[in-house]
Amino acid sequence: MKPTVTDADFLLGYLNPDFFAGGSMAIDMAAARGAMARVADAANLTVQQLAWGIHDVVNENMASAARVHIAERGKDPRRYALLCTGGGGPLHAYYVAKKLNLKRIVCPSSAGVASAMGLLIAPAKVDRVATVAQRLDTLDWPEFEATFGRLEADARRIVGETGLDPATARIDRIADVRYVGQAFEVVVDLPPGPYDAGSLPALMAAFEAAYVEKFTRTPPAVSVEIINVRVSVAAPVPGGELGIRADARTAAEPIKGYRRMYFPEWGEHRAAPVFDRYAMAAGDRFEGPGVVEERESTLVIGPGASFRVSETGNLVVDLP
Repeated sequence: MKPTVTDADFLLGYLNPDFFAGGSMAIDMAAARGAMARVADAANLTVQQLAWGIHDVVNENMASAARVHIAERGKDPRRYALLCTGGGGPLHAYYVAKKLNLKRIVCPSSAGVASAMGLLIAPAKVDRVATVAQRLDTLDWPEFEATFGRLEADARRIVGETGLDPATARIDRIADVRYVGQAFEVVVDLPPGPYDAGSLPALMAAFEAAYVEKFTRTPPAVSVEIINVRVSVAAPVPGGELGIRADARTAAEPIKGYRRMYFPEWGEHRAAPVFDRYAMAAGDRFEGPGVVEERESTLVIGPGASFRVSETGNLVVDLP
């Protein structure tokens, strides 16, 4: 079985040219290196320095986007782990995590097809929205509840037409709420209905909690208005429960060979292990550096890191 061909094959030299011999895709490594050499010469760099620079720019772009979202939410990235999915996610995760000062990476099984798997097992979901544009303290409560009722009935009808049982559906009520005079709303998860005038304190509390989470404080003595109300109805797909467990111990060795690899900490190519993910069992622990290969993706583990196989089959990488 040939591992997946990724951009690491070209940019980092994780793989030797003879790796491709006999594969389903013919790769001309000499031509690839020649194309890189022309740019490297113009930049006064070695081919591997240029290749790593390209890879590092890609990683920095991803890390920069993450920093924006983290800062917007006032979070400390050091408290979180990086979940990597997609065919290229495990390839970039290690050095993106380092840029964000994260200390843990979680790589699920079959990361390269996680989106397709999620599509197959995700609940059927129907969303509906209506505009009400009323102040909360002068709300027409019967009409407010009736609006939610109409949205929920329509969403349930669509769920039923897909062949799923609407009775098993979960209903979430949501609203776009703001202080009077503001230009943007906060999306608020509302408590379950039905609503009447006695629901005012609960709805205000839900809005204030969402507002504080986003902006850290609320303005004093300002009226609140609800712009839109939303309903999300989700029904589970039969057989969609995903019970992933780590593979049982096999006769195969987890380390299937060694390959010359380039890591910036080394500044040169050295031999490092290539791990076979399908030969790993729950509880296995290994030291980096190296790469873990599976059909859909390649996980890179840098020098000084360690990783283990969890009971659910996830690879958990701890950075130094």
